[in-house]
Amino acid sequence: MAWTAFNGFMLFIFIVQSQAQSNLLRSLANITFPATNAKDFIFIPSKYGYKAEKHEVTTDDGYILTVHRIPSKRKCTRTAPILLMHGLLLSSECFVVSGPNATAFVLARNCYDVWVGNVRGNHNSRRHVTLHPDRDLKFWKFSVDEMGYHDIPAMVDYVLNATDSKKLIYIGYSQGSATFFIMNSEKPEYAKKISLYIGLAPSTTQYHTKSELYRTAAVSINYLQNALESAGIWEIFSRGHPSQITLNTLCQMKMLTELVCDVGLSILDSPHADSITPEILTLIFEYEPSGTSIHNLARYGQAMNDIKFSKFDYGTANNLKLYGSPMPPEYNLGKVTMPAVLFYGQSDHLVDTEDMDWVASQLPNVLEYVTMEDPLWNHFDMAFSRYWKDTIFVKMKKYLNKYGNCY
Repeated sequence: MAWTAFNGFMLFIFIVQSQAQSNLLRSLANITFPATNAKDFIFIPSKYGYKAEKHEVTTDDGYILTVHRIPSKRKCTRTAPILLMHGLLLSSECFVVSGPNATAFVLARNCYDVWVGNVRGNHNSRRHVTLHPDRDLKFWKFSVDEMGYHDIPAMVDYVLNATDSKKLIYIGYSQGSATFFIMNSEKPEYAKKISLYIGLAPSTTQYHTKSELYRTAAVSINYLQNALESAGIWEIFSRGHPSQITLNTLCQMKMLTELVCDVGLSILDSPHADSITPEILTLIFEYEPSGTSIHNLARYGQAMNDIKFSKFDYGTANNLKLYGSPMPPEYNLGKVTMPAVLFYGQSDHLVDTEDMDWVASQLPNVLEYVTMEDPLWNHFDMAFSRYWKDTIFVKMKKYLNKYGNCY
């Protein structure tokens, strides 16, 4: 306990210092936060000959979300649209930065109308109809609970309306699956709008995570949430923050890319030599991390101490007011009734085998639970591996073909 508290204290000092540096840099440069040299999402597909669109979706509680679209590369028989959803601290760019064989491009080449979402609070969805992210703490009082209840349904409805479709295929990477499960548990009517769900290392409980760095950060932030918010620190690991700019700068230097950036990912997750190339690493740290709320990171800290998949724990008194019970209610994965395909890597240190097995046991309609053959396949490989097309896509293609005609 003392070790965790000490690490939490050091984390608090680091965040406060970084936030102060960030404020000073923005003041000196007279720029609008967040500042970054990374080009807009639309620029990346254009490099490889793809068209891309930018759409705005407003949730029922006022958050303005950005959804990007990459239409099918070729004229094909119409299929159900696909909605891709990113993981924690990521953005829509995570599905396109890996080059010509990035997830979104592979799907677009195979006749799918690809939509790529951004949840509230990341770089692309840092807006609200009334709240200002730099002035209003209320803007940042969200976690995966609110993303699942408000953001995912809003994006699902928008894509279906824009494409005149009755159903879509949903592919959720890590947190992108957690929010999907929450939507189905809280709004089970949405199951009828999904023809197929594909989970790439779906995140729920984080009880067995092996990543000590991830666990220490999340648990410490949960412990320190009130202190951090009182100090004016509401947002964390945002694009344009000094920590992200430093990583981006270091990863632009070829001599340091492998030494600093590859090793950094390996410490957070697990090593997998050559799966994510230095070129891809450079692009990853140009766009990611893309930010989230302190409140959301605290929610992950709670998930590391909860064997079940539960709502945010506000303490006994506040839980009674909000939920009518002293403990936060559990989400019901039994309501995720559409056909499901799950992918898991044996060396995933963020979403552990035991937690993945629990998810698979809770879903009522799992078509296949795919364990990647490469024993070194880790969490980040699910979105960024150079081998994605020849491994994951080969496995999922038969299901996309079977359920893609439901529109």
